[in-house]
Amino acid sequence: MTRTTWLRALVWTSLIVGIYRMPISSARATHARNWKFNSEAGYAAGHFRGTQVNNYGELALSRRMVPLLPHAKFSFVNAVIAGRHGTLYFGTSPRGKVYQARASKISVFYNPPAAENRVLALAEEPDGALLAALSGVRGELVRLTRVGGKVQAKIIFQNPSVQYIWAIQPLADGSILLATGPHGQLWKISPRGRAALLLKTGEHNILALAVDPKGNVIASTDGLGLVIRVNPRTGAAFVLLSAGHAEISSLAVDSRGDIFAATASPNLARLAGGIFQPQTRPHGRPASVVPAIHMPIKPKPPHGKPKGKAERFDVDGGGLSAPALATLPALPGPPATAPLNSRQIGNVVYQIRPDGRTHVLLHVPDMVLSMLYRHGVLILGTGDHGRLIFYNPFTQTESLVARLKQADILSMALNRQGRLYLGTANQGQVYRLSRRMRPAGQYISRVLDARLPAHWGAAHVVADIPHGASVTIQTRTGNVRRTAGDRRFWSPWSAPLPANTYRRISSSPARYLQYRLNLKSSPAGVSPAIRSTTIFWRRINVSPQISSALVASVPSHPHAVTIRWRACDPDGDTLEYTLKYRQKGVPVWIGIARHLHKNHYIWKTNDVPDGYYRVKVVASDASDNPPQETRRAARETSSFLIENTPPTIARLRSKLLPGRKVLITGVAGDTLSPIVSVRFQVDSARYWRPAAASSKIFDSPLESFSALVGPLAPGPHRIAVRARDAKGNQVFRSVLVIVP
Repeated sequence: MTRTTWLRALVWTSLIVGIYRMPISSARATHARNWKFNSEAGYAAGHFRGTQVNNYGELALSRRMVPLLPHAKFSFVNAVIAGRHGTLYFGTSPRGKVYQARASKISVFYNPPAAENRVLALAEEPDGALLAALSGVRGELVRLTRVGGKVQAKIIFQNPSVQYIWAIQPLADGSILLATGPHGQLWKISPRGRAALLLKTGEHNILALAVDPKGNVIASTDGLGLVIRVNPRTGAAFVLLSAGHAEISSLAVDSRGDIFAATASPNLARLAGGIFQPQTRPHGRPASVVPAIHMPIKPKPPHGKPKGKAERFDVDGGGLSAPALATLPALPGPPATAPLNSRQIGNVVYQIRPDGRTHVLLHVPDMVLSMLYRHGVLILGTGDHGRLIFYNPFTQTESLVARLKQADILSMALNRQGRLYLGTANQGQVYRLSRRMRPAGQYISRVLDARLPAHWGAAHVVADIPHGASVTIQTRTGNVRRTAGDRRFWSPWSAPLPANTYRRISSSPARYLQYRLNLKSSPAGVSPAIRSTTIFWRRINVSPQISSALVASVPSHPHAVTIRWRACDPDGDTLEYTLKYRQKGVPVWIGIARHLHKNHYIWKTNDVPDGYYRVKVVASDASDNPPQETRRAARETSSFLIENTPPTIARLRSKLLPGRKVLITGVAGDTLSPIVSVRFQVDSARYWRPAAASSKIFDSPLESFSALVGPLAPGPHRIAVRARDAKGNQVFRSVLVIVP
């Protein structure tokens, strides 16, 4: 297996952060708009430097993340455990090794002989021996013991069907359970060293193991995302949850017997979309195709009432706690037996109670790659954005404690003193979460886009500031979106402005703005808490745009035209329009209509003289701007003809022909437009019949015409002639004919 394939098999990435919204008011240019940040989702797209935000939108200082490795030579820290005697062990890949950290010194504890081995899991036995799971060509479990200052390694398990050992779970009776792949098997090694297959799940991999207060083993799988309760003595299994194609990557169990199961589905993370876009890279674990295997399902009676009380959680030095004898809230979520589908947004953490009831406890904005539970608080390590999240199920408080530059938090461990250690991927590193809060920190927002150059108003930060602490805000602006490579095109950071005031932003007008919050703790070490951040702004008014202006005739009304235009305002102002006309040869514009809000107008032209005209459309944003900032734009139509004078008919004559027929002749003429038709009518008949043009077609202002009428009945007849020009004007003439 190549290094790249291994990386993809080990790390599942993607993100579901809820869609980030910058609330922009609907006010027009004369009123201030604002960007307001008062939620975890709003702050999530920014950069945290020693700060954190919770799901109530409160931004505060965070604990220090102390890196332990100055120069990492590996890509993955797959497993971290805290030994009983204060030694920290962690397993790496590729060219996997087991390292130990003791008294701030890092050294290699065990170097497997095969270069292709990866250390995927670690565990410590009651006697202090270290168990290391090696995976590569085949899976092996190695027991590491110190003898005379040297480390002795002994292979205590290997099997041809096992290539990966994902989790190790020592039991109280001295036996050891192994979660393996790619055939989804649970193996048990007895205290005497005999290995036996305890369970076949029918999935490809068992990914995590845990033990509940009654001694039952909890196992989770990929594929259908099963959470299975297993009797370690008999192997009897009962499926507690089927997440449905959302692999269960991590498990945790509290003292009451509540089980927490977290998913790590890249597909669900991609469906979530949001601010952070998933990286395009392969995902998943190695798998082989095996026939479906049916497990014996033996229902278990519900557990009794939870016993014990919640303890203080001191991973971060205190401050997070759960009340004694508190019942975790039952949050709404999909039924435990219903598979996840495309409607499910993102990955989740399930809570499975001892009586079998299952709820979605938390929607997580990333894939959960590691998870711990300690004294009422879930600690989640996520993928693709290196987010460390604390969640208190009782208070439903979620805190984004840190965002590591490494993309994935693969492993975590707590020592006996409650110190938290994290192992990362995409640059292998081990971090320790310090008990001490940072004395100072910063938050830098994402680049905010006004879409057009803008004037900046006030910056308003609402914060609870203990005595001796401080909160300030700074801004910088520019007209290029990028900041990393184009800092020279951005203004410098402005002077700090204090919180809980309305102070005008001094940065130059521009399209883009970025703000920086500076937090400093009190001498007693208490962090300020920022409740909201608001930036007021108003776009610099720009002129409207008119893209077209056209004039068309109205078929039903010869003395009217329709004026149509297309216009918009780039900054969203309401536009009103003025129409004017000018006759060819006349140097002035005369008004037609004012204060129009639609983009069309019918102009009746029967009160203007014949001639060629142009219409000018003037767009103005005066209704949304003061007079000194009002902008206008104008566009003229093409020249068009207005003609209200009808044509003439001259030399209209009649001539009797044999057979009682009559020949009508004449000349139709017009000053400006061509004659388009000549028709005649006999004795007020219902229909008008066409006459013939002498030039074969009516297409000029002067046209001779003729019409052959008859045969007619003897007696007098009135023959009417109608001529029409191209503008729809028409004239009527008639002759009296007496047929003998």
